[in-house]
Amino acid sequence: MKERILDNVAEYSAQQLVKYIQDGVISLDELINETDGFFDASKRKEVEDFLKNGDDNAWNEAYALRTIDAAKQYLNTYPNGKHRNEARDLISNIKEENESNYLKSTTDDAWTCVDKNDIDELRNFVKKYPDSNHINDANILINNILLNEIMGVDAETLVSQIRQFQTDISLTPAQKDNNILDTIERFLKEKKITKEDFLNTIRDDHNLLNASVVKTLINKGVITHADLIGIGIDKLFIRKMFNGDCAQSFNMPEKLDKIHKQSTEIYFWGIPSSGKSCALGAILSVAACGRVAKSMDPDTGSQGYGYMTKLINLFKNGQIGTLMEGTSVDSFYEMGFDLVDKEDKIHPITCIDMAGELMRCMYKANAGDSMSDTDEIMLDTLTNVLIDNRSINRKMHIFVIEYGAEDRLYEGLPQRVYLDGALSYIKNTGIFKKDTDAIYIMITKADKVKEQSKEIFSNYINKNYLGFYNGLAKSVRIMK
Repeated sequence: MKERILDNVAEYSAQQLVKYIQDGVISLDELINETDGFFDASKRKEVEDFLKNGDDNAWNEAYALRTIDAAKQYLNTYPNGKHRNEARDLISNIKEENESNYLKSTTDDAWTCVDKNDIDELRNFVKKYPDSNHINDANILINNILLNEIMGVDAETLVSQIRQFQTDISLTPAQKDNNILDTIERFLKEKKITKEDFLNTIRDDHNLLNASVVKTLINKGVITHADLIGIGIDKLFIRKMFNGDCAQSFNMPEKLDKIHKQSTEIYFWGIPSSGKSCALGAILSVAACGRVAKSMDPDTGSQGYGYMTKLINLFKNGQIGTLMEGTSVDSFYEMGFDLVDKEDKIHPITCIDMAGELMRCMYKANAGDSMSDTDEIMLDTLTNVLIDNRSINRKMHIFVIEYGAEDRLYEGLPQRVYLDGALSYIKNTGIFKKDTDAIYIMITKADKVKEQSKEIFSNYINKNYLGFYNGLAKSVRIMK
């Protein structure tokens, strides 16, 4: 190759000759002394200029490429170049970066494969990759799992969170369902509870989740139809749940100012989600079925006539029905009707479904807590119906207590506090002092009790609501 260059030097450009010189193929002296004058002065000057500035040019090119090969090429060309130390540092830095990137890519793959809910896998990752960028993430997850163990996160915790959403008056029904679904999926995904524990929770309390939530869990593959059958859910119920029936919804009623019908008035009291309205629906359905009473003639002029007719049709004999959506917690419904007994005697009755939020308003009024405009309107309705515009009709009061809800919190307080608060408010306002013939306690959602008896329910009231019961008993004595 050298001989060819020397014999044909005029055919090569200055840049080509510089490259051959830099590659060690030929030297500048050889080009000057062994080309018989064909290496002319202008080309020689151009080559010498290239060689003079080549160090900087070569380094700038190598630095721009920022590769080990480019830096080595510079050192090979200019072993004594003024940028030789920078070239060596560049090679060292690139090697460190490559090692770091390799480690990062390796631990990224390993981190992707770690079960973030398994404390043993997380600990193994920390031990195996102590320099990983994911060490802090792993330690945070380990701490969270340990904290959950310390705090006792289990099926009861899940139930508590579900009930918090169910009693949150700031959420719409759709928002409640979405929050409940997200919480259930998170508990299962993070292995805070097992699927078996979750199914056992549903088996123990069929009222925990509404059909919409259960359907969504099945559609998303979280649970299966076989799972429901395995915990004792009837196939007819599953069929009804998936046949497209929708829950009854209710419009906001007109404000109630007084009871219009001359009748016996029966007031139903209970906090939101207590099952009060469903219990009332069952009572009205029995009244209208014709087997206990001869007939039931609804009063079309009642403020709650539409609500009453829908409640009556919730329960069909021997069939699985669809319950209503949650009623507005600030709604009062007046439902008047004539009940005809087997002897054709007519009994005029008005059932009043008291606003579910009313008990909390009564407690707030006693406690001096701040009240919203809606709270004030509910208390105003109560005052109109049972104090200012009180009728001369005879009255009965039924207090609904949800079985098993003694630990459920409503704005941070349990059902018992609101029951006691409502009783104090009623005493202070004298609602029971006249025209009241009877006061009852009704326990709803009692299907949670596998072996039902009067003794079991009496013991339940004595254990959880004895103060409230004694307060009602005292009120009865005062009436007498």
